[in-house]
Amino acid sequence: MEKQNISIAILSNNLHHATRDKKNCLQLNVKNVLISDDLEDLLQPIQDDAVQLVLIDSAVKGMDGWKCLRALRKATRSKLLPVVMITTESNQQHVVKAIAAGCNGYIIRPYSITTFERHLQMAIETTGIDEVEMEQLATANELVAQGRFDEALQDFSEIVEEENESLTWFNKGMDYLHHQKYGKAIIAFNKAVALNSMYAEAYKGMAHAYKGKGDVANYQAFLDKSAEILALQDRLAELQELFAEILEANPDAINPYNSLGIDLRKKGDYPGAMHAYTQALALTPKDENLRYNIAKACIFAKDYAQAIAHLEEALTIRDPFPEAAQLLAKLRAKQYDQLASPAKTVAPDAGQASLAMDV
Repeated sequence: MEKQNISIAILSNNLHHATRDKKNCLQLNVKNVLISDDLEDLLQPIQDDAVQLVLIDSAVKGMDGWKCLRALRKATRSKLLPVVMITTESNQQHVVKAIAAGCNGYIIRPYSITTFERHLQMAIETTGIDEVEMEQLATANELVAQGRFDEALQDFSEIVEEENESLTWFNKGMDYLHHQKYGKAIIAFNKAVALNSMYAEAYKGMAHAYKGKGDVANYQAFLDKSAEILALQDRLAELQELFAEILEANPDAINPYNSLGIDLRKKGDYPGAMHAYTQALALTPKDENLRYNIAKACIFAKDYAQAIAHLEEALTIRDPFPEAAQLLAKLRAKQYDQLASPAKTVAPDAGQASLAMDV
């Protein structure tokens, strides 16, 4: 692996670990290696783009490694920075926490140089933009710098006219996480972030091209598009964290997406709840309590027609289902002011193998 142009930062409170990791980095032709036991010491070079990859040990000064990773992600929100955990912790709880915090690779000590190289290479490749599209972004930005705005817009448009598949890869990552396929989950989440970042960069470039043309309205519109995508990235990171917490609390959950939907609905994130419930339906399409939960989210989103449809389906699956029948009657009578009720999660009726119900 040729890494002459790469600088790596190592965060560890264990000098023996840090020394070995540095030795292996240099063996892989890494240009420069920085070592510290304190995240604060390395934030500035990371912010200045002097570091292209970070390795984090099980623990650093004052905190666990996964907490350090979470703090690093919060401090570098806009950076597509590959971060690999190198840890002695191999149990499921630690792996899930690291993935939730945003790791791009997970190496367990002791490791071989082959394993070390493979994980670093994977982290770099899966967090990077496709080489063809990276070249197109660079060319388009250069055209903006040269004042050739129409040509730049053409190049940027070719990038964003393809469907942004970041959400598809994110959903794959959640599914892999649910099925404890941690390596695949990391790769899927990496691809989701990389795709989203590419679209944000393309829209930002388009904004600058329109600014050069003196088109203030489109300049602001495409800046907003870029900001929306970055906001989505933050939101997906929060969903990833919440989903991991649910799995940690109940690793044997039949359908953790249902719990995620309930949590998001209670927080007022109705689109997020609907997305989670859509994923849940793929796992347990014949669960009447899930249909009831979706109806509740639809009601709070004021999509009463969909709420009726899901309640009717719930009653098809199980009748009697008093809660669903009462809610359906209110909807049909358009008694919308009587629909809201305090949120609490209850277990399904005795003898039912259904999911938790949001009432």
